[in-house]
Amino acid sequence: MISESDYKDQVEFYLSALDELGAVLIDEDKSSGISRGILRIILGTMMASRGAIFINTPTGLRLMAVQGNRKLRSELPWSREVSRELRQFKHSSLRGEQFNACVGGLPEKTKNYFDELASDLYVPLYHKRSFIGLLALGKKFTKEDFSGTEMKILEIICNHLTDALHNQDLIDDIQSKRSDLRLKLLELQTLFDISVAISSVLDMDALTEEVLIRAVATLNASTGFVLMTQENSPILELKASFNADEDHLNKTMLSTAKGVLAEIWEKEEPRLLTKGDDTELQSKIMHDEVLLAPLTGKDGVLGCLVLCDKETRSGIGIFAPEDMEMLMSLAAQAGVAMDNARLFKNITDAKRFSESVMGSIATAVITINLLGEIDSINDAALRILQMPSEEIVGNHYQYLFENDPALCDVISSAENERKIASEMHLPFTTVSDETMVNISAAPLTDDQNEHLGMVIAIEDISIENKIKNTFKRYVSKQVVDQLLDDDQALNLGGEEREVTILFTDIRGFTSMSENMTPEQVVSTLNEYFSEMIDIVFEYKGTLDKIVGDELMVIYGAPISSEADSTNAIKTALAMTESLNRLNEKRIARADQPIKIGIGINRGKVISGNIGSKDQMDYTVIGDAVNLGSRLCSVAKAGEILISESVKEHAQGDFDYLESEPITLKGKAKPTPIYKVV
Repeated sequence: MISESDYKDQVEFYLSALDELGAVLIDEDKSSGISRGILRIILGTMMASRGAIFINTPTGLRLMAVQGNRKLRSELPWSREVSRELRQFKHSSLRGEQFNACVGGLPEKTKNYFDELASDLYVPLYHKRSFIGLLALGKKFTKEDFSGTEMKILEIICNHLTDALHNQDLIDDIQSKRSDLRLKLLELQTLFDISVAISSVLDMDALTEEVLIRAVATLNASTGFVLMTQENSPILELKASFNADEDHLNKTMLSTAKGVLAEIWEKEEPRLLTKGDDTELQSKIMHDEVLLAPLTGKDGVLGCLVLCDKETRSGIGIFAPEDMEMLMSLAAQAGVAMDNARLFKNITDAKRFSESVMGSIATAVITINLLGEIDSINDAALRILQMPSEEIVGNHYQYLFENDPALCDVISSAENERKIASEMHLPFTTVSDETMVNISAAPLTDDQNEHLGMVIAIEDISIENKIKNTFKRYVSKQVVDQLLDDDQALNLGGEEREVTILFTDIRGFTSMSENMTPEQVVSTLNEYFSEMIDIVFEYKGTLDKIVGDELMVIYGAPISSEADSTNAIKTALAMTESLNRLNEKRIARADQPIKIGIGINRGKVISGNIGSKDQMDYTVIGDAVNLGSRLCSVAKAGEILISESVKEHAQGDFDYLESEPITLKGKAKPTPIYKVV
């Protein structure tokens, strides 16, 4: 039996170990330092001969500290199954044979290393349900078994070790994210500086040189050059180069008609080429590591920025995907600047050479002198302003446009900063409340670069906006936006999509309309459709067509969402509620109430433009559409019938009643359907 003095000495020894543990946790700020310090304390406290601490990573077990065994340079393969198996020992320890039984399914490399450890005790480290790491402990020097007090002290130390490793992971994650944010901020600052630098250059040749130098410096390229398009020719022209063989490039036929350059001109996307790609372009320019980005303006690709051979501390390296993103951002800024430079040149030439040229320009052009007074105006501007020239010329622009402060701000900005300023989709109340314009203002200089005033370009887009708004009265907003955003959407053709289709029609409308005049029929339908279609758009549906008193609505084309089926059911319920309110009004004015049935199905369809090049319809076709229509025809007045696929994909607290299955033509088994209640 242990004596009282020995017991006190033992307690003081354990307390001093815990004091040292606290010092390690306070002083160390890295997982590896904490692990080494705590392993030293554990071995000393437990009087063990050897031990190791592992930390769990997404790719395996990493050895953080070891004593008495060989170190590992690589991680040990691990598995989630073993982590779950060890979870039963999260508040305790395992003997060697228990541990070996739990990790029997691990790769040989891992099992062999644990066999080398020859540990007598293993402690799994868990933070809540997450496996953090593992402590392996060898036998005591005295060959005795570990006492209960020692196991309790080990439990305390392991709890602190688990918390420390978990907290350090959190700190490391925060520091990593902070580092990423700093890098992104530096990237944005670089792009801003580049944008400021190149936007002030209005000469195309000087601008091209500036863009190339900025790109080479930012991405550490050893070589770079800029290729620009030529009018009526696919052959590209070398406009600027850095550390490149200009004679060789000028003799080399680089065309947008084939190969990598053709893809860039077609897709307007950057390309990263490495030695393994072995393209014709790499062979022609005599470089293996190549980064290309299109210089895209308002009217398409203007040229291509080409960088070769990234320079690193260890020599010539390869470009990374992050470099491609950075170059694309820089190229986008350059494309805007080139567009501005071209606009400035066009306006300056128009002012310098001929008033008749100004008269032929469809865009309104107004020149302002150094005092801010309007000294010339072209015919297009007279048409837009709807004023005689004598009421315009000689007036200060702030007086002329006093009802449009935003437009005056654009002009003032260009005037004060001596660089191009522009704004899109501005209201132009000087003319009318419905007029919308795009405006661009640029400094006007002479051949000696002396400032002469300002030139203002105003583009009237009122008709375009009116057409777009009118179009949306006949076609769903989603379809209109897709057509306006993508010219290819106007082509005939389709694609397979999974969509939800809603059909609804008025029950007994034929007999109902027999007792109405044509005007009453149209009035009834317009009143009904106004209520229903607003609900369709509210829940992001695409109105496919109106056939008589029937509506066909698509969810998932041209834009899909995980909530398509949910939105379809919400639409049906909202339609029912809205119709009840409408019928109250109709009954109050002695009109016959409207009753509808609704059917909803989900499935794969072919969606796209169907028809001819002169007349087409955006719609969907397929068995899924037919089933949706059949559900609508089966639904009684006031019923909402859905298919099983809609029920499975709907995300919401809806109530369903299983209805009598229906038999479809060509189907051997009846189709289950459900009623939404």
